Amino acid sequence: MKLKLMKTLFYMVLLTSLVIGLISPLITVKASSMTITLTPTDDAYTLSSSSNSNYGGESELRFGCNSGVWSYRTYIRFDLSSIPENAVIISAKLKLVDNRDDPSNLNIEVHRVIGDWDESSITWNNQPDYDSVVISSATSGYAGDVIEWDVTDLVQAWVNGTYNNYGFALIGGETNYYEKAYSKEASDPNNRPKLVVEYVEPNTVTTTVTQTITETQTITETQTITETTTQMITETQTTTVANTTITETMTETITQTITETQTQTQTINQTVTTTQTINNTVTETVTITVANTTYTVYETITPNYGNQTANYYVDLTNQLIPLIMVIGVICSLLGLLLSATSGKR
Repeated sequence: MKLKLMKTLFYMVLLTSLVIGLISPLITVKASSMTITLTPTDDAYTLSSSSNSNYGGESELRFGCNSGVWSYRTYIRFDLSSIPENAVIISAKLKLVDNRDDPSNLNIEVHRVIGDWDESSITWNNQPDYDSVVISSATSGYAGDVIEWDVTDLVQAWVNGTYNNYGFALIGGETNYYEKAYSKEASDPNNRPKLVVEYVEPNTVTTTVTQTITETQTITETQTITETTTQMITETQTTTVANTTITETMTETITQTITETQTQTQTINQTVTTTQTINNTVTETVTITVANTTYTVYETITPNYGNQTANYYVDLTNQLIPLIMVIGVICSLLGLLLSATSGKR
């Protein structure tokens, strides 16, 4: 009886491990994201009918136009330096608070500014141009309403360095009406423009490879000096015997050779160290729902401005159906094994 129970437990553990092994590659714990709220560094509006006037110090921003008579254009810029360069922008929302009692239902477009400017000097005559591509559009409402634009793709492009951050241009549609919103000079901080950005900073694996090359150069210099000295000594002796003079001459030659060798060796060691740092960043974004539990992973992408977004979700229905079928087959096998085990009792 104990043997049958042990077999049953063994099969159950085996099948459970198999199920976990099949499911675990598809489930990833949610990566943490950060949300920051930025206020403008510069904001101002320009007016065509007062082309040399600056409105950077006003407590409101204006949009709209009366074709051929007057036109308003708003410029607004935020400092994004607090967002890491390798961050994946999940969401970026530009938010302005409506400041006009009469609802105009004015359509306001957001464009990318393509030239530098300053709120204290910008006028209609010197204002920079903007890209014709509409980043986002929204409709104004009553005073106090929040007008919101989705600017995720453009903020991602700025963070990646694809474009210089010259800010947003807000353009009102063709109408005989204009709309107002609070600027950064508004007395109530809650009414000031905001850029709310949610982002993920990917995990970065840094690999440092250091290569050291030592080159040794030896220079040997040998100098040989040979000095030869020759000394000749001549001695003459005269002897007279019986009126006969005998002269005897003796000559002695001494040769001395001195050889001096000097050897000088110089060794030069040169060491070159090369350090290479490799950053591997991997972040994936996938949403999976299993047993009413949602798991999210973020994916690092390089956004193609206007065509790609950093905030997207992948549909896994086609992957979950085969998984459910596999789980069903495993459960059936487990039932058969349990039945077979019970029948042997």
